[in-house]
Amino acid sequence: MTSPALSKTRAARIDVAPLERADHADYLALLALTTSGEGLPPGAEQIITLPPFRRPFTHGPALCLTARLRRSSNPRPVGAVFASFPDWAHEHPLTRDNPALSELISRTVILIYGLAVTPHRRRQGIARTLLTAAEEKARSTGYRMATLIHKPELAPFYKRLGYTSAHHVTIPMPHAALGLNQPPAYMTAVKALHPGVQVRTVPGAPGPVVTGLLPGWDIPATARFEEGELIA
Repeated sequence: MTSPALSKTRAARIDVAPLERADHADYLALLALTTSGEGLPPGAEQIITLPPFRRPFTHGPALCLTARLRRSSNPRPVGAVFASFPDWAHEHPLTRDNPALSELISRTVILIYGLAVTPHRRRQGIARTLLTAAEEKARSTGYRMATLIHKPELAPFYKRLGYTSAHHVTIPMPHAALGLNQPPAYMTAVKALHPGVQVRTVPGAPGPVVTGLLPGWDIPATARFEEGELIA
């Protein structure tokens, strides 16, 4: 896939494409620079050697994209993104013993585990283009929300890209509310990829509330939180 960089100044013209085997070492070295609080999932070195499980994944259960400078004499990638289903789809107390729910979330939410650009090529729109490409691939295969973890100082950057960041994000479900918590050093960012998903402010909630993630996962306009409990 070819995507023009979107930065207003000093934009780099790049090509975005799935990770190639010859770039594995450079790809992992780039992702080691990421400021994400999540870190790559265990076994990432093996994951990038696997055939794709299903769309939009390109390597095992992961979407691995690289960015190269267009018409450059240097063939090495200058940016990388690694995305997969979120770990909380299987490890959260509400999903751990519910395989059906875990599978639904795994096909609905994509987590950006790592997004990185080589230092001397930053502020040229490369990270924006990589993230947009990952979102578009996820959206085209039915994913309804993108999420990532970042340091607080990056909140303005992700806000410009349509994300809402907070230390606590709530996802109401039919019989419970799934909370995503981050320590002060990190924040969760969420972005709707489907028009049915909304990131709302609800009275009394400790942070933004994601509604419509799955059919029936909505709350009325009068919903509120009292003493940490959702009153719908």
